[in-house]
Amino acid sequence: MTNLDDLVDAMGSPPDFAAQPVDLLAVMAAGGRIRRRRRVVVGAGCALAVAALLVGGAQVADWAAPADRGGPAQTADQPTPTPTPSNGVLGDIVHTGVKSKGAEWLLYAQPIDDKAIPETDFGIMLGRQTADGKLIDGVMANEAEGSARSSGFHAVEGAMEIDGRKTPTFGYYVGPARKITGQAHGKTVTAHQATWSEDPSVQIFWFSTSTSGITKLTALDKDGKRLPAGHNSAGVG
Repeated sequence: MTNLDDLVDAMGSPPDFAAQPVDLLAVMAAGGRIRRRRRVVVGAGCALAVAALLVGGAQVADWAAPADRGGPAQTADQPTPTPTPSNGVLGDIVHTGVKSKGAEWLLYAQPIDDKAIPETDFGIMLGRQTADGKLIDGVMANEAEGSARSSGFHAVEGAMEIDGRKTPTFGYYVGPARKITGQAHGKTVTAHQATWSEDPSVQIFWFSTSTSGITKLTALDKDGKRLPAGHNSAGVG
């Protein structure tokens, strides 16, 4: 070896250095968690550099890295749902009744803590559950401009495909919305709704997967009067 080779070895190997085996599964799992957190903030103005690195800026989570949230999911129309352990989920899990490839889509809130979007403290995740109760995150809808709890529609995610599975259009509305509708192919369609167990002012809503291209979202109160629109257009990714 040359003196230069000796110098490189000395600089690259600290005293008492001993090579350790690499746990590839742990490395891959950690990478999956980081990607999911980054996708949560895609859409924020100062996160454009991150968005460019993520397939088209989409917020699709890593399906290969399931996260065990714990606890059974609750149905949307259950009058007194049993709270689920937190473990990354805020409040109760909502059954949509919408299935793709035999798996039902679920909706659940997750916390967000990122300086890029300081007025957003949660988002709504669309995911599914394995037979042993593990939740697999799919795509998150979260506010990227202004307050996540201001009146109106927020973070409406349009229908798309994840891992070959068709997803419903979904999002959330803040306010006393008794009915949420949209326009699809010239017809008025009505969304399903569930009140978020952590904040009764938040209405989680979703449409059937057979309904695509939904526009002109409208929220009505108990008297049929229109409520503030907010961000009432659907985006994808």
